[in-house]
Amino acid sequence: MPCATQPISFAADLVAAYEALAAPIAGRVIGSISGDLPNLADAAGNMLAGELIADAQLAAISAAPFGGAVVAFMNPGGVRSPGFTHRSSNAGEGDGIVTYGEAFTVQPFGNSLVTVTLTSKQLKDVLEQQFAGCLGQTTTRILIPSRGLKYTWNSAMTCGNRITGLRLVDDEGAVIEQILDASGVLSGPQKSYRVTINSFLATGGDGFTTFAAGTDPLGGALDIDALARFLVAYKPPLSPYDPASAALLRPRVARINSIALHSGRVFLAAGDARIVALDARTGKVAWKRAGRRLQRRLQLGVPSENGI
Repeated sequence: MPCATQPISFAADLVAAYEALAAPIAGRVIGSISGDLPNLADAAGNMLAGELIADAQLAAISAAPFGGAVVAFMNPGGVRSPGFTHRSSNAGEGDGIVTYGEAFTVQPFGNSLVTVTLTSKQLKDVLEQQFAGCLGQTTTRILIPSRGLKYTWNSAMTCGNRITGLRLVDDEGAVIEQILDASGVLSGPQKSYRVTINSFLATGGDGFTTFAAGTDPLGGALDIDALARFLVAYKPPLSPYDPASAALLRPRVARINSIALHSGRVFLAAGDARIVALDARTGKVAWKRAGRRLQRRLQLGVPSENGI
């Protein structure tokens, strides 16, 4: 018969000893926030916690000697639950305070930043590759862009035709450069851009093989170090990072054909079959799996009738 596993006291003591050694580092205050930044994305793929991370990465790499990036992308799976919470942890650091340990919990993988050159055609392909069944992708994953880039995707379109309106914008939201017009036509397919991602994405992680085809790769800081440096600008007594600030230029990603009504519920599509349902009557949110008829209506953006 198998033996029951018994706790090993020396192992527990060892863990406790290392926790004590790490406590001063984990408890170090690196910034502050004025509200929650969850790691939950909306129907278009916008995510508050991921946007903070993407902005931190761009800030670390945008200067020419460090990569000269014009945009950074964060993979949603790399932003761990619960994101950044305004309420104080059990450590008692205080509401709104962000410690190194909390930041590490959100971004624990120790990836380094990598900046590569992509043509505008490759940049479009990266965004098309977010969707299952397109360019070898197996799972729909919406990347989180840094401030300065905006685009629209259409859930009713097919692979290669979902992305439109891709553009670079300035700090006021005015268009600096239209990379892809409203019809999906590239203004200059061979024009190049410096793009920052983490080392996981740079090697084609999460099915984003287009990143691995980028040229002139340049390594950078660890992702957690870039985040910690970025948050210093919001460390008390300085004003906290405000996720509702207009300066963040949200939303960065827009989606067409994302809402359907069904028996008092609003269904926000998050893929071809899996949807998140917000019950307008109770305010409760829950993941659902749509039937074929509702899937089709979600794809077309048609309100669903009762009884499906």
